[in-house]
Formats: sequence, structure tokens, C-alpha cells
Amino acid sequence: MIRFALTLSILVCTALPAAAQVEDPILTLPDGQVILNISATERREVEQDLLVATLSYVATNRDARALQNEINTAMKKAVDLARKEEKVKVNTGSYQVYEQTDPRTKEKKWRGSQSLTLKSKDADAVLELAGKLQEMKLTMNGLSYMLSPETAADIHDSLMEDALARLQRRADRAAKALNKSSAELREVNTQGGGIPYQQVRHRGAVMEMAMASDAMAAPVAEAGETTITLTVSARAILKP
Repeated sequence: MIRFALTLSILVCTALPAAAQVEDPILTLPDGQVILNISATERREVEQDLLVATLSYVATNRDARALQNEINTAMKKAVDLARKEEKVKVNTGSYQVYEQTDPRTKEKKWRGSQSLTLKSKDADAVLELAGKLQEMKLTMNGLSYMLSPETAADIHDSLMEDALARLQRRADRAAKALNKSSAELREVNTQGGGIPYQQVRHRGAVMEMAMASDAMAAPVAEAGETTITLTVSARAILKP
């Protein structure tokens, strides 16, 4: 039994390097061919094309039922108004109601709020609508530009094409330097280049909520730029 166990362990140990050698592409490469690992990074700054505004209606009341009725009524009017603007996408967000106590008077009141988000590539439509909603006592929580998903996807594909073309040129130059006749890209991988839903860098985004004597002035916003980066790596086979 001892001799059998010893012999088996020797066979296993000697078999492992052989299996590893089969998986190594360099050792199985035909004579004259060379493997080249290369990568390229493409970067592009794109002007943001989607304006997003988030507003909320906030109220307080001693009676929870009266408070919720006020929020529900105000938000219905706000949503009905927003739906009239076909160029703007609208959706409601977080709705919360909670009780709070005044630290000085110990008086208990209910406080509640609900948010509403506007999105559109038509900035003027968003800004005009946001001004009307502010006039209806909604508070601006956020106003910012970002890159739309469809634009980001187009840029991603364009960067990938540029990176692949650069990799092929590098592989061809390497083949020429090594006196090889051709270079073929294999095992291509991409890194990064995900669709950024948040802006990466501002170019001077501005938000103003000045009060006029009779009406709320519309807010103002200026688009910034989003930087998209994509790295493509590949294994090239240089043939004689």
C-alpha cells in the first residue's frame, strides 16, 4: 500500500507541468509566429445634452391627514402641468411624511415632502417648466446637465473603432519591425467606457432662482462636458 501511494503521487506531480504546457499558447505557437500584447486608450470630451431638474413640495402641519392632502393636491397640479410639455419627461420621486418636535416649544408637527424630476434635451422647455413649478411653491433641489445614454453609447462605439484601428496599426508596425508579413488581432477586450449618467466635469454650470416682483424668474443652466474614456487591449499574432 505504501509503494502504491508513493507511485501515484509521483505520477500526479509529473502530470501537472504537462497540463500547464498544453494551456500555454506560446509553447504551441507555430515556428516563426510571435504573440504581441498591446493596448490603446481613447478619450473624448463631449458636451452634455440632457438637462435634469429635481424639485420637491415641502409642507408642515399639525394634522397628518391635512398635510398629506396638501401634498397630494399640490403634486397632482404639478404633474398635470408637467405632462402638458411633450418634450419633457416627468416622474415623481420620494414621498415621505414624519412627525417632528420643536426643541423649544415641544410642539409636535408633521412634515412631509415629495419630489418630481424633469428630463429633456430641450433645455429651454425644462427651465421654463421648472420656473412655473417654483411659482407653485415647489423648491429646486437640483439642476444639472449630463450626457444622455444614447449619446454616450454612440461615443463609446466610436472610441472602440478608433482604438481598434490604432491597435491594428501598432501591430502592423511591430510586424514590420520584426520582418513579419502580417499581424492579426485576437482576444480583444474593452475596459471602461461605461455610460456615465452623472456629469464628470463642469464647464460653468449655473443655476439662478432670482425673485421678480410679481413672478418667479425661470432658472438658468449652461451645459458642461463629460469625459468618456475607453481602453481596448488585444493579443496580436505576427505571422512570417
